[in-house]
Amino acid sequence: MQRDLSRLTNQLGELLPGETIKAESNGKNIVLSGQVSNKDMIERAVNLAAGYVDKKEEVLTLLQIRDGAPSNQVLLRVRFAEVSRSAMTELGVNLLTAPFGIKNNIVSTSTQQFSPPSFSDLAVTKASSSWGSDVTSATGKITFSDFLNVFLFNNKYDIGAVVKALQTKGLFQSLAEPNLVAESGKEASFLAGGEYPIPIAQGGSGSVAITVQYKEYGIRLNFTPLVNGNRVHLKVRPEVSTLDFANAIVLNGFRIPALSTRRTETEIELNNGQTFAVAGLMNNTVNTTLQKIPGIGDIPILGLLFQSKAAQKGQTELVVMITPEILPNNSTGVTTTLPKPVEPYMAPVPEKKGLDQPAPAFRGNQTSVTTPAVPVASAVPAPSAASPSAKDAAAAMTALTKNTRTVVNGDAAAKPANQTAPAAARPMTDSEKKALARAQKLERERQEADAKTQAAEDAKNAKEAQARAARQGELDRQRLEADKKQAALDKELQEKAAKEQAKRDEAEKKRQAELAKKQSASTQKAQ
Repeated sequence: MQRDLSRLTNQLGELLPGETIKAESNGKNIVLSGQVSNKDMIERAVNLAAGYVDKKEEVLTLLQIRDGAPSNQVLLRVRFAEVSRSAMTELGVNLLTAPFGIKNNIVSTSTQQFSPPSFSDLAVTKASSSWGSDVTSATGKITFSDFLNVFLFNNKYDIGAVVKALQTKGLFQSLAEPNLVAESGKEASFLAGGEYPIPIAQGGSGSVAITVQYKEYGIRLNFTPLVNGNRVHLKVRPEVSTLDFANAIVLNGFRIPALSTRRTETEIELNNGQTFAVAGLMNNTVNTTLQKIPGIGDIPILGLLFQSKAAQKGQTELVVMITPEILPNNSTGVTTTLPKPVEPYMAPVPEKKGLDQPAPAFRGNQTSVTTPAVPVASAVPAPSAASPSAKDAAAAMTALTKNTRTVVNGDAAAKPANQTAPAAARPMTDSEKKALARAQKLERERQEADAKTQAAEDAKNAKEAQARAARQGELDRQRLEADKKQAALDKELQEKAAKEQAKRDEAEKKRQAELAKKQSASTQKAQ
């Protein structure tokens, strides 16, 4: 017994035209084979064949995507831009006298907007203890918590004033540019923020258990793209949330902050590379505070000395711009450059430039001293077996050894070190001079070779640095051109939106005018 798949084959040809799909029976399973144009056609064919079996798992697919098929991956470029502006002005006046008063009177006035000066260590003596007797002496101190902006005190008339006048302006801008890649029909998400704990009380048998749950906040983006030819159908849900401690609550000793959230969700269809603003929100707040002394603070002009004003304005604007791009099958990714590794602080010394350790200065109880006729700078490096001039270097070293004398316990007249040369210094022979000259020549040649090698390495490093600078300049230029194109596109979209808004406003005005005419006509007719 086998399944009759003729009807399924006909439906696949009618409902999915242009696709080479073949259905075969394999026992109780259905096997689909052939080539299709994209991945969505595979899912549609499987769902269509699932109606001919008991379970969808009994449909086996061997379908392959045809070569040269269009890409089904979408790159979404998102820009979150938030601008917050704030301005604040404060004005207040405190009046006071000297700590010992004016004609036996101590006066101070304040609206308590900021801390006024205070009097301390007051001491007064009178002519007698009777009420109303004259004050013979008075002392005291004034304590200032803040001199604020303007401070004035007149010693002649014992009167002072403290004025506070402040103006504050602030600007904050936050920008995030997440890039996400997703397959057609698959959901992708992005979150740049964090999580904060929330205690949850769970009741039990006679006790309450506290568990902790974490809630996410920050810049979040969820989107689902669907490629349709050269157009992209998008379902996006951007969200920006921050912790709001001003509206936090305290529960059993836990301070739980609130969330200030701005969220939107929409579906739209765009061309490849087209940009649209998914949300634009502007929030304006104005807070004005006036403090004054009742009665005297209401007097015109003079009452300003007994008032304090504070005004605070805030403006927050949020814009989210989204640009979908269909990635080709041979795309290399968003960028071809990777972060550069950190350069080392100091490069290691090359092995060929290292010097061998010198011979020990002390040998037992004797000190070897070179005669003045041989310069110290003419020391020859230890010969190596690989060097072609090893015999010459050995001869030079033997000559230098013969030209030394030994000083034993400060006695320069002691026996020579080789036990054969006389104790007194002797001049160098011609053969020794020639060996020394050859050794010096070899040393100069080695130094010149090292200098040439170093110069070649420096030139190579300079060329590489110049090439890196050129590549970085090209990348900067391309980035600048892309930003200019994006700015021009944004400006064009804004102008287009403004024109459309103006047209809608004009149409609304005409409609209102026609409606008013109709109402006026109907009113006159009724009269």
